[in-house]
Amino acid sequence: MTTIKQIMKKFGITESETAVYVTLLESGKLSGYEVSKRSGVARSKIYNLLENLVTKGLVIVNKTEPKLYQGLSPEEFIQNLEQSVQQDITNLNHQLQSIKEENADDDLLWKVVGYENIQSKANYLIQKAQTSLYIQIWEQDLTPELIANLKEAESKLEHFVLILFKEHDTFELPFKRYYNHGFEEKKLLDFGNRWLNVISDSKEVLFGDFNFSIKEVEAIWTKNNAMKTLAKEYIKHDAYTLKIIDQLPEPLNTKYNGDLNQLRDIY
Repeated sequence: MTTIKQIMKKFGITESETAVYVTLLESGKLSGYEVSKRSGVARSKIYNLLENLVTKGLVIVNKTEPKLYQGLSPEEFIQNLEQSVQQDITNLNHQLQSIKEENADDDLLWKVVGYENIQSKANYLIQKAQTSLYIQIWEQDLTPELIANLKEAESKLEHFVLILFKEHDTFELPFKRYYNHGFEEKKLLDFGNRWLNVISDSKEVLFGDFNFSIKEVEAIWTKNNAMKTLAKEYIKHDAYTLKIIDQLPEPLNTKYNGDLNQLRDIY
């Protein structure tokens, strides 16, 4: 799990400043000497750090002697941070929208590196879909954010097809239109890894191979027509087959003596 220091660092607050702030939250009002002693930050640095935190609005100081410092409550700090970040995002969006974007070469295959970046790209494609969404995804890769976005997409899109590969038989998604694959073990033997396949509005495709044995997992994002067609037809073919299995269980079980894995024997 990401630590407080790692998160605070993203917002320009150093590890030493975080240590001081947390110490003040835990101990209440303290003198500079006491903050140094309890936080482990050297006395030679503590007053500069405290002044920095006062300037950043994380710490308040009394106006009389002796000087005492107190940390801003977490609730007020988070509220101030949210307002500041939202204002920055609004300003950034306004300024970026004024830039004329050069059209990218649609035939190129672009590499997306890192699991979190792939997840972010998938969320973006799901959220922006206006007419259709085709997706193959494994249970292990379904974050709460992805599930929420998929639920919203399923409710508004007529052409919505999701193939779910499950780790646990009891796992269910909070909407109706999806197909449980049912041949997960065989597919892992075929591919060697989990994967993610997303086609948004038949305009963009994201295909990620989650091989965690390498340093960074990678995905391909593209608007290439051949890749879009291939990825989309792959998902549709899965859906056709799974629909037949779901609607005709008795004839199939009779034909294959209850072993539907024989359906995969095409040689």
